[in-house]
Amino acid sequence: MTPRGFREAALVAASLVVATPGGAAAQQDSIVAVLARVRDEAINRSQVLETALGLSDLNGPRLSGSAGYMRAAAWARDQLTSWGLAHAGLEAWGRRGPSWELDRFSIEMTAPTYLRVNAMPRAWTLPTNGVVAGTPVLVSIHADSDYARYRGTLNGAIVLNGVPGTINRTGPSIHRFADVELDSMVRLIEPGEPHGYWEDYDDFAHSLEARNKLYAFFKTEGVAAVLEASQTPGVLRPDGFWRYAPQIDSAVPTLVLAREHYSRILRLVQRHVPVQLELSLAARFTQADSLGYDVVAELPGSDPTVAPEVVMIGGHLDSWIGGTGATDNAAGSAVAMEVLRILKAVNARPRRTIRIGLWDGEEPTADYSGSVGYVKHHYGDPETMKLRSEHARFDVYFNLDNGSGKIRGMYLQNDSAARPIFARMLAPLTDLGATTLTIANTGSTDHISFVGVGLPAFEFIQDPVDYETRTHHSVLDVGDMLLEDDLKQAAVVMASVVYQTAMLDQRIPRPPSPAARGH
Repeated sequence: MTPRGFREAALVAASLVVATPGGAAAQQDSIVAVLARVRDEAINRSQVLETALGLSDLNGPRLSGSAGYMRAAAWARDQLTSWGLAHAGLEAWGRRGPSWELDRFSIEMTAPTYLRVNAMPRAWTLPTNGVVAGTPVLVSIHADSDYARYRGTLNGAIVLNGVPGTINRTGPSIHRFADVELDSMVRLIEPGEPHGYWEDYDDFAHSLEARNKLYAFFKTEGVAAVLEASQTPGVLRPDGFWRYAPQIDSAVPTLVLAREHYSRILRLVQRHVPVQLELSLAARFTQADSLGYDVVAELPGSDPTVAPEVVMIGGHLDSWIGGTGATDNAAGSAVAMEVLRILKAVNARPRRTIRIGLWDGEEPTADYSGSVGYVKHHYGDPETMKLRSEHARFDVYFNLDNGSGKIRGMYLQNDSAARPIFARMLAPLTDLGATTLTIANTGSTDHISFVGVGLPAFEFIQDPVDYETRTHHSVLDVGDMLLEDDLKQAAVVMASVVYQTAMLDQRIPRPPSPAARGH
């Protein structure tokens, strides 16, 4: 820690008023010392990169409920156990539908010239009935009136689903937040959307409804296979609005093609050049267990008066199938694991219990089945707002799920009362560039599950780097894209904030409790 960092840490410690037998001065010195040891351990004896690689490349893709997910979850549990964390295990979040395993696939253009097409199946798609060959047909449906044009014409067809929009080639592929951008976040006075769990979910549900209608039509018409274009040039992203259980949207074999190859085939079809494709897809629905599982472990609190209260950290562990889910979200999961490893290694004795949750089911469902299942079991139901006894003992949840970039601060999720508390905690981290606090809401990840039952929950602001432009849900999301120095910095920031939170005399202020669904 820099001399400036030591001075700021001392000031922060003085502001963290705690009641301890040793007195305030002794407690302040203890906090400063622990923060110094945290930084030293995180920077000089880091295991965060090895942990992220263990969760991703070394265990493979972690599709929700798949064998790969269960391997990674067991690996994470065993690592947490080996570090001496308590109650490390796999906790059932609820009943789930089948998972899905890809055996093999192939797609080739055999005329007018040969092309080995760069593609990936969508997860939970059906297999083909052997090899499918033929001339692709362009289908472009944007309104209800468009369906009539294709009705009765698509039996056995290979469908090109739509014409991609114009490619936007402006802007850098790698980006870090500039001071002016961070300043604009600080100056926000309106939190924006999503305001809560149901708003986040409903946005997804509306998009899924339209997609289901289209695929129901393809199934009724007897389409043999659907080809879609990856939306980002140069990046193959086989994601989309798909659920973990086989529903109407998985009723037709579907592959996502690299934008460049899809457009090349499309131009030939549009100009009536004879095109021949051959494709096959072998995949299986699997269900070794009817239950889904999260990974949990904890560092027990040391102060009997507040130890039952829980400070929670985590991120989702499941991933898509294109890469190995390194930046989405082995990175966030590994940082959360590293936080507990560091605190255990430096012999930190937090007053409150610090618990980790690595969630299943974030990717294929916008209801965040793993974290919502955990919240329902422990804290309450976001639909009925019927709360459990543990709700009163919960302190706060911190989530990390925006790639491998450095932490630059925190989204306050419209919890303005928390701003001065976190500002004091982040003060010693100025030299690491992690001081931005914005009132803004952010969604599309697991902290929303806790927000849904009125609990304080926050996502960290991270440098975008190339998360959205290259790695998010793409075949490039592999270990090479992990940034070790950024992960180390994130571990320092998260561990410092989490430890200081667990040492406070008072819990983090709670936002207003949301209404039950339909009220």
